[in-house]
Amino acid sequence: MKSLVRCVLLAATGAVLGMATLAGFALVGFNTTMARDFAKVNAQHSVVGDSPARAPRPGRIQTAILLGRNGSVATDVMGPYSVFAGSPKFDVRTVSSARSPVALSGGLTVMPEATYDDYQSGRLPLPDLVVVPAITEPAGSDEAELRAFIESVHAAGRMVMGVCAGARVLVETGVLYGKKATSFWSDLDGMKATHPETIWVGGTRWVEDANVVTTAGVSSGIAASLHVVHKLAGPDEAIRIADTVRYPHWIPNGTMDIPIRTISLSDYPYVLGATIPWGQPRYGLGLTPGVDEIDIAAAAEVYGGVAFTAQVIPVAETDEIVTKHGMRLRATPIADAGRFDRLIIPGVTSSRLPDATHPTPVFLPAAASPGNTSFDPILADVARTDGRRVAETAAKYLEYPLPSLPDESGYPVRVTTMAILVFLASAGMGVVPFLISRTRRGTSSS
Repeated sequence: MKSLVRCVLLAATGAVLGMATLAGFALVGFNTTMARDFAKVNAQHSVVGDSPARAPRPGRIQTAILLGRNGSVATDVMGPYSVFAGSPKFDVRTVSSARSPVALSGGLTVMPEATYDDYQSGRLPLPDLVVVPAITEPAGSDEAELRAFIESVHAAGRMVMGVCAGARVLVETGVLYGKKATSFWSDLDGMKATHPETIWVGGTRWVEDANVVTTAGVSSGIAASLHVVHKLAGPDEAIRIADTVRYPHWIPNGTMDIPIRTISLSDYPYVLGATIPWGQPRYGLGLTPGVDEIDIAAAAEVYGGVAFTAQVIPVAETDEIVTKHGMRLRATPIADAGRFDRLIIPGVTSSRLPDATHPTPVFLPAAASPGNTSFDPILADVARTDGRRVAETAAKYLEYPLPSLPDESGYPVRVTTMAILVFLASAGMGVVPFLISRTRRGTSSS
């Protein structure tokens, strides 16, 4: 009987130890992934500091795209920025608590164009439209100023647009109280449980209730921005911009219906990619002056933010570039960046970055898939390198219409190998109690 009890105790101890080891690997891996994903570029370019914000352009729709102090989702910011700034009807700025570098997902770093104080002091007029992306600490004390700004704009009767998990910010302000809203599909059940004061709606690209618009996951912010252009600047302007953005299936007054998503076992590539970052290839994200913001966001988001197939390092010829519509992004000078496994240069059809010191395979998404939206060639590339399932899961978590993928796809060798090694290490820890017990019995017998 004692022997049976001892075996049961050893088995239970081993199981707990093995599961704890597995959980430890997952926690360390996830924290490593998030640290890489929201790592600011430490460029040497001087910080703007207290220099005055650009004067408003009269007669335009004043638009503020907010940036979390500790990180924002790249496509949530850059998608709407590209759409609104692409229209002469809008005057668009990125806004944060200070004019110092802030992180975007995918390793990007942006310099805000204005601060909340610029509006509170009267240097800038209160915006007509505020865009709220998903941020890393929606309820954190660091974002109190951001939330107060949203409340002041909403109280003045201006439009507020929450992109994806930006709804997590809005529920902390009271803006969504009593309103219909949507969010990233995997957040909806939790939102319904914790914030029943809001009427949560799934299966739709965006929801508009009075002067508040909320969107489904990540890429939905692009489609919803086109809707807002349609509403505020007219259908002709929305169609013109849509022709350049090429978001799939968007037409004025078209259907907003999208598939209702749920978490399933088929999402394993997302879980493995997020928790097993070891051995990731290093991809240089080549930033060139004048490149469209959505082109950059697509590459940074897919490789580094939802497929997790690579560590993305923004590089350029200098330590800062200005995008097509005026966003200032920091980068590591390519001469100082070291070796890469690949160099991804979005938005161009021929390489513009010198790489004389160490030849690197270069991928130009725009040349690989001319005429399509920026996400299509990136997802197809992920399918070729890491398999269709990884690309399909990435599209699901982007809430992006699945494009045509190549017939021949790769296999996620790295993450599969690492998953096996992690499992074996955890299983090995699970048998440690048995080994210790056996050693002790052998010692006592001798």
